[in-house]
Amino acid sequence: MNHSTHVFPAIPTQLTGQSLVSHAGLSVLTSFLNAVDFRRLCEDRFSQFVPATATHRPGKILGALALSLAAGGEQATDIDQLRAAPGLFGSVASDATISRFMGRIKEQPEAFSYG
Repeated sequence: MNHSTHVFPAIPTQLTGQSLVSHAGLSVLTSFLNAVDFRRLCEDRFSQFVPATATHRPGKILGALALSLAAGGEQATDIDQLRAAPGLFGSVASDATISRFMGRIKEQPEAFSYG
């Protein structure tokens, strides 16, 4: 299985005065997540919580949740705001996929400890 090393698509940004997207400012955060190889970090720590053949890997799920929070979301279902702009954020896991992932991961909080 061949996965990109990026969590989100690399979208070039430029000031043109047109075609505005309300969450375009999140591109800075997506660039940061890609720069620190967030996908690999999450895959190393959390891959056991998703099936090996899953389309939405841990980095994509957790990255999307982080973006949703940065955009003002208050709960996991607020991730819908990212689904409205697939050109910026790619495909976003369904609420059910996120719920299953969080249900599995909450049973092993030690996965979040490091060291």
